[in-house]
Amino acid sequence: MECEICSSKTSLFGSAVLLNKHRIQYFRCDSCGFLQTEEPYWFQEAYCEAIARTDVGLVSRNLMFSEITQTLIRGFFDSNGKFLDYGGGYGLLVRIMRDKGFDFYWHDKWCNNLFAKTFEVSQAGTNAFELLTAFEVFEHLSHPLAELTEMLRFSKNILFSTELLPLQAPPLGQWPYYSLEHGQHVSFYTRSSLHALAKRLDVNLYSDGRLLHLFTEKKISSFAFRLFSLYPMARFLNLFQGRKSLSERDYKEAIKSLNRRSDAGEEGATNESKTARER
Repeated sequence: MECEICSSKTSLFGSAVLLNKHRIQYFRCDSCGFLQTEEPYWFQEAYCEAIARTDVGLVSRNLMFSEITQTLIRGFFDSNGKFLDYGGGYGLLVRIMRDKGFDFYWHDKWCNNLFAKTFEVSQAGTNAFELLTAFEVFEHLSHPLAELTEMLRFSKNILFSTELLPLQAPPLGQWPYYSLEHGQHVSFYTRSSLHALAKRLDVNLYSDGRLLHLFTEKKISSFAFRLFSLYPMARFLNLFQGRKSLSERDYKEAIKSLNRRSDAGEEGATNESKTARER
């Protein structure tokens, strides 16, 4: 296979059984170290539950990333802009960020939106958002370059999380992030592969070296990014950076949305009744 990141030659890394039934081959790039599965023909089966039942850290992860995101927005972006959570899952992060006073929206191809209804975005104008977040998304992308090109149409700044592959890549089945049980993780990145991706996309890369990363058109301080990415530091700084919550405004919008739906239903019923009388 050709590397999905840098188009270099890959070598067979090994094989493993996904979803307890599919034996899948993994290939590693000889140049940038990116590790990928064969073309994921099992995705429809893997996403019969969009959020894997083994993802017991979903709530705590969103709480942590909400604090860090708030700090990074304050430090490097326009706090009054619009923001998009790409691959937003149940919409929990969007709801938390709106409660914190940031104008966040939701996008996800696989999951039902439970917590951020009325804030869905399926498509938008070029560079419509100040920042796009994509937490625990990149490892799900079978064609990262194409997907990132789509993300960059929403925003030129992408804050994302994915655990970097250790320098000595663990054998398949000996690193929890391979997630063989649910079959949704198909791409695993090294620092070199993220640099190669940034170069192809013509953006700058900032990283904490382990989990949190930023593609951006901006030039910022690497030290400040790493500092603001520390969860304890973010929580401390956010004690002094409060904004007015959008929850009250969102509640009023939800009421209007329900009223519009009710009015539309009544209008439809009236028209149906009128048509029946005319017959």
